[in-house]
Amino acid sequence: MRTRLRGLRGLVLLPLLPLLALLLTAGCVSPGAGSPVSASASASASAGGESAPARVARPWRRGDPQLGAQVLWYTYPGETDPSVRANALRLVNYMVGRHMNAVSVTFPFATAGPTASRVGVSAATPSVRHLGMLLDTAAAAGLRIMVRPLLDERSLVARDPLAWRGSLAPADRAAWFRSYEAFLAPYLALAARHHVSTFVVGAELTSLEDDPRWRSLIATARRSFRGELSYDANWDDYVSRHVPVPVDHLGIDAYFPLARLGDDASVAEIAEGWQRWLDRKTTGKLPRIVLSEVGIIAENGAYRHPAVWTGGEKLNPTVQQRWFEAACRVARDREMAGLYWWNLDFHADPAAGAPAGSHTSFLGRPAEAVITSCFRTWPR
Repeated sequence: MRTRLRGLRGLVLLPLLPLLALLLTAGCVSPGAGSPVSASASASASAGGESAPARVARPWRRGDPQLGAQVLWYTYPGETDPSVRANALRLVNYMVGRHMNAVSVTFPFATAGPTASRVGVSAATPSVRHLGMLLDTAAAAGLRIMVRPLLDERSLVARDPLAWRGSLAPADRAAWFRSYEAFLAPYLALAARHHVSTFVVGAELTSLEDDPRWRSLIATARRSFRGELSYDANWDDYVSRHVPVPVDHLGIDAYFPLARLGDDASVAEIAEGWQRWLDRKTTGKLPRIVLSEVGIIAENGAYRHPAVWTGGEKLNPTVQQRWFEAACRVARDREMAGLYWWNLDFHADPAAGAPAGSHTSFLGRPAEAVITSCFRTWPR
């Protein structure tokens, strides 16, 4: 399915990792958490001699738009505290330099297959302690923070090439939700202690959204995390029906296909296509909606299937640039609550630009300048 292919976006260079290492522990939260940002976060950022991060010129305040990027973190074997701190500092400084006031940290969890009734961490899941280092660095910079677990689809595709996280069919749904609640527990505790504003309790789990067990899971989440709870719906799910997960705010992973547009389409034409999609749900302002993922591959044909990130066509950075410009225009016109670009790999060096041969990254390409302009001029 097109969305399933998009779910593998940006991961083609990652080695295949062992699937499940269900090592959840309640005592993994970083020590010293819970103290004020100015104390614990600054101390964490400067631990080991690193420089403190640059500060956001205008930190997010209630009512401001969330202007950020999704930091995608698949951990590698042998990551160390110094390397994690260095990566966190490099990316946070980059985001501040691009006029961002927010960051969403996306990290993977795993399951054994489409019908499995358990989920958990894998070898690709960053440790709770290392996640805390990134969150503290972001907080020290004044960034608004969102935490977002995302189901890794590789085990699903291995069983069924058409499977994706939105088509899960657990053999025992009650067991699945118990397992998912247990998986989330240490990350909710992390969020409560490390300056997190929003926790995304689920993303693109379309086939499970109607389950009444969400209510109990979310009630449990609220007992340990007092911030905002959110859910990120897939683009087609959002426009076609009511998403019944009972959260404070809804995000959209926004990959609206524009099948009639060629590679030379204008920004205005792309924006009009986005507006038509959104109008299927509702017209007018959308002040409670966040565009939780906005991205597209930089190559020919991408407007027709923006959710597909497997590549194969000719590199075309202008396609990506105009898509970003249109998304910014639509989000501002609709007065949306925020926009997060997809994505910044946690291990990337923004100064080096896009990796050789990659069509997925916006680093060092015209779309990067669009991000800066969009956020610098966004009305607040």
